[in-house]
Amino acid sequence: MKHHTLLASTVLVLAASLAAPVASAACDISSTKCAVNDGKCNIKFRNRTGDTGGSDSSSNLKQTSNNQAIAVRAIDEKSKSIGNKLTIADGANNTMNIDKKVSKDKGFNAIHISSQNFNNVAPVTLSCQDIKAVLNGNGTCKVFNGKSENSSKKYSLGYQCDGSKVGGP
Repeated sequence: MKHHTLLASTVLVLAASLAAPVASAACDISSTKCAVNDGKCNIKFRNRTGDTGGSDSSSNLKQTSNNQAIAVRAIDEKSKSIGNKLTIADGANNTMNIDKKVSKDKGFNAIHISSQNFNNVAPVTLSCQDIKAVLNGNGTCKVFNGKSENSSKKYSLGYQCDGSKVGGP
């Protein structure tokens, strides 16, 4: 009888562990064009928050001019920063080496972009799926300031990544 009770307890513990939520895996870029070709997997960010323009077709934002520095950082699944952040002045460019974020195996999941100057500008996050698409494109993203055409919400940062038709939010 003791064995049946022990066996039943073990089965219940195993069933509970299988039903428990599993933490999402880190962003795997091993199948991207740059990784497969043994190249460097980088994303070049261009700060175009001071530019004016039309609507970005990949987001619900109408681009507006609002000069600001932006902070670009890799984050884990809990939105905790991994490694150093890039601070990019308006009109400037800077490159994030994605290989380093992945190779340190710290749970790299996404890239978070926020305004360094304005609290009322909502940040934006590139998902793992978008990161992979950018790495399979030309590896360049324009970050812009915008306002929603559908509401009177505050301003937000947006991104448009060239060569891969990736944009958001």
